[in-house]
Amino acid sequence: MQLGYLSHVAGDRPARQVFRETIELAVTAEAHGFDAFWVAQHHGGALEGLLPSPLVLLAAIAARTSTLRLGTAVVAAPLEDPRRLAEDAATLDVLSGGRLELGLGAGADAAAAAVFGRDHARRHDGCTAVADRVCALLEGHDGEAVPVVPEAHGLRDRLWWATSSRTGVDAAAARGIGLVSGRPDMTAELERYWTRCRAEEPRVAVSRTVAAGEDAAAVAARWASDPAREWATMLVVQTQPARVEMPAHVRTVVELGAALGAGRLVASSSGR
Repeated sequence: MQLGYLSHVAGDRPARQVFRETIELAVTAEAHGFDAFWVAQHHGGALEGLLPSPLVLLAAIAARTSTLRLGTAVVAAPLEDPRRLAEDAATLDVLSGGRLELGLGAGADAAAAAVFGRDHARRHDGCTAVADRVCALLEGHDGEAVPVVPEAHGLRDRLWWATSSRTGVDAAAARGIGLVSGRPDMTAELERYWTRCRAEEPRVAVSRTVAAGEDAAAVAARWASDPAREWATMLVVQTQPARVEMPAHVRTVVELGAALGAGRLVASSSGR
C-alpha cells in the first residue's frame, strides 16, 4: 500500500508564499517516505483554497522531486475543456517522467459552476462526459491516429475518479479508473468497486484527515482498524484545518512518514 499527502493549498497568506511553501512541503514528503503528493483545486478562493490550476503547481513540484507521484485531488472535470485538460496533463506527465496521477471529480462548488457557465445540477453527467473524452484523447481513440501527446505512456491507466455515490463507483469501475474516497462509511461501495473494476489492478485511494498536532501513533492505530483499509491501495492523509500554518503540515508529514512510510503500510486486502 502506498502513502500520500493531500494539500488544499489554502490559507490567508499571499498565494505566492503558499505556493512556494507547498512546493517545499512536497519535497519534504518525498524525503520522508511518501509515495505521492496530491493538491486540491479551488476556484475563486472557495474554502480558502488558493489554487485554481493544480497542473501548473505540480509542474513546479516535478522539477524539485524525482520519485514522488503527483496527484490532483481533484480537477473539477465539468468546468474543463477535455482536450485542453488532456493536453496539459499529458505534457506534465512527460515532463515529470510519468509521475502524474490525474484525479477527476464532479466538483462541489456551485458558485464556480456559475462563473464557468455550467449547470451545477448536471455536474455528474458533465464529469462522466469529460472523463470519457479525456480517456479517448489519451488513448488516441477520439478520431485521431495517435494520443494527444504520444510520449505520455500509461497516463490513461493513472486516472482517478473521486466520488461517494454508487453511480460514480460503478462508472469508475466500468472504465478501469482508480477510485478516490474520503467518506468513512463507503466500505460496501469499495468492495463493489473491487468486484466490478475492469482494470487488471484496481486502485483505491482512501483519504483520511489528521488534526493539526495529532500524535502520529494515534493516527497509525486508527488506520489499522479502519474498515476501508482492506480495500485501499493508497492512504492519503491531509492535515486539518487546511488553513493552519505550514509548520503543522510539515510536522504531519515528518511524523507520519516515520510512522507509516517507507514500506510500513501493510495491506490486508481480501480483494487482492
